[in-house]
Amino acid sequence: MTDLWNQQAVQQYIDIEIQESLVLEYKAAEALGKSDGKMREITKDVSAMANSSGGRIIYGVKEYGSPDKKHLPEKIDPIEQDKISKEWLEQVINNIRPRIDGLLIYPIQLDSALNHVAYVVEIPQSTTAHQATDWRYYKRFNFQAVPMEDYEIRDTMGRKQYPKIGLDFKIELATKRYFSQFENKQHIETSCVLKVTARNTGGIYAQFVNTFISIPLPLLHELTIEQIKHENEEMIVEEGQKYYEYYEDNTVRDVVDVESNIYLSIPKYGPSRYDPILPGLSRTWEIILRGDFEKVDLDGLLIKWSTHVDNAPVSEGQVAVSDIRIIDDRNA
Repeated sequence: MTDLWNQQAVQQYIDIEIQESLVLEYKAAEALGKSDGKMREITKDVSAMANSSGGRIIYGVKEYGSPDKKHLPEKIDPIEQDKISKEWLEQVINNIRPRIDGLLIYPIQLDSALNHVAYVVEIPQSTTAHQATDWRYYKRFNFQAVPMEDYEIRDTMGRKQYPKIGLDFKIELATKRYFSQFENKQHIETSCVLKVTARNTGGIYAQFVNTFISIPLPLLHELTIEQIKHENEEMIVEEGQKYYEYYEDNTVRDVVDVESNIYLSIPKYGPSRYDPILPGLSRTWEIILRGDFEKVDLDGLLIKWSTHVDNAPVSEGQVAVSDIRIIDDRNA
């Protein structure tokens, strides 16, 4: 990995605008300071990543300050190596308790000056919970390091005992084209899909995964709303907002036979079975949202979920829709 990390590799993150995520964070040079507050912040950020899914922190990259480019890298922000050395950074990180096994720090020489560097800190996901120097436990959530609840700390410490399923959300916009024989013309519309990836971040495989995802009414596709009315389904109401609950699991149906005629082949499926999610692997579910998603006022809208996995404690959470990454492929 040492050969892969150089100034060109870091610059590429900036050029193609790789956004911060659960496993990636950028920090400007000023984040590495020798005050007690800044050293505490280092242990907070590093321990949060180890307590979550692992990942990397790139020190020496400044983010944009404007809201429309939030969490995007702007430029390299050199660190003076004679003031902030790799050994000093390593010593600060080693104040995390317990120490994080397998953590690596890569110094990157910059061409702006002989003493200018950036540091890439590669952080593995841990099998226990790590405490920052302020005596608290942190996790990564919505691009930040936030305090962990008591049950989350116990859950993290038990990663070797049961599977741990984490959910990642993204919204994809695409152009959908179809021809209407009735109208004898082609239609072009925007499709909006919420993709929910369930990843096993624990140490053992997940046999049974059952997830309930609550989507707020303003995001629902019109066909979903019609289905709710037609089947007289009930919606959940919380704090004045209506939610429709989707159920997802890790079941699959195998093709057991194929019936063919002169026009087409029709597969025949066997009964559903649970397909285990191995450690480090994932399963993605898709939920169709309304096509005019961009017209919706996202202020205050939340997506909520609860996940039940084997003998693991129930995992619950929520994410602001405005914080979900949007991928726009309409011009692709």
